[in-house]
Amino acid sequence: MSDPLSTPEPEPGSGCDMPAIAVVMPFRNHGALLAQACASLRRQTLPCWEAILVNDCSQSETWAVAHQLTDDDERFQLIEVGTEQHFPGPWLARNLGIMASRAPLIAFLDADDLWHPNKLAQQLQLHRDQGADLSVSAYFRFRSESLGEVVVEKRTPPARLSYRELLAGNVLPLSSVMVRRELLQTVASGHCGPFRAERHEDYGLWLRLFARCPELRYARLAEPLMAYRLHPDSLSAQRWRSYLAVSTLLAQHSRNRLEHAQLLARWAFSRVRERWPNRGSGRIRCGEPLPEAYLQPISP
Repeated sequence: MSDPLSTPEPEPGSGCDMPAIAVVMPFRNHGALLAQACASLRRQTLPCWEAILVNDCSQSETWAVAHQLTDDDERFQLIEVGTEQHFPGPWLARNLGIMASRAPLIAFLDADDLWHPNKLAQQLQLHRDQGADLSVSAYFRFRSESLGEVVVEKRTPPARLSYRELLAGNVLPLSSVMVRRELLQTVASGHCGPFRAERHEDYGLWLRLFARCPELRYARLAEPLMAYRLHPDSLSAQRWRSYLAVSTLLAQHSRNRLEHAQLLARWAFSRVRERWPNRGSGRIRCGEPLPEAYLQPISP
């Protein structure tokens, strides 16, 4: 693949005619959280980027929040998932966002997550220093409590990662990923884009990328640069559906039923390990306030 990073980065104040990074942000309702996520993006120390806001059939109040962002900041672009196109899950919105972007590097930010101000600058430098195809950073998992935002856990993805290791579980949180556009194109399906209509569509994409590109250049930043928001309805009620979805994904990467059963058991064991305090690679339970660098976008 040719190196799109050979194009010089625009100087601040140049209008960002040639941004190095496109940020894809699908959203559906929850306008207050969308505003917070976008505020964390606008506080980036790297000024030149483009953001594609993809409205996935939101109510009018949330659409108004997104529309105001495009009025206030020319780096934001708002596109729509048509009502006739809507399909459960954000996979289509992400594909439309990728297709609407121009930059050679794609970053993803879910509308309820937050970024550290140095996230884009440090990750872009990592790609340039190491010639990375795909990179991630460590991150916080946090929740809102009566006294404020509390870090439940700090997670650090592995420094090295292979296809075989990825089959044990998804260690690449979507809102921390930065990936070369050309790499995504290697697994794009026709005009639909790289994501597919499946539950855990991000995990499915990572598996296809690592399977298709064994020489993929992966890199990681050990500093937490993303904060993943936990919701009360995102835990036990969905565990069985998650198990079934992962079973379907792993079946696509198994040669026979025995191998499928072994992969699924390995994945299930890795999920159990996540619940052991301070056990498992890269997981540390916290209970401390979310660092100040993340709080400004959500302060009253």
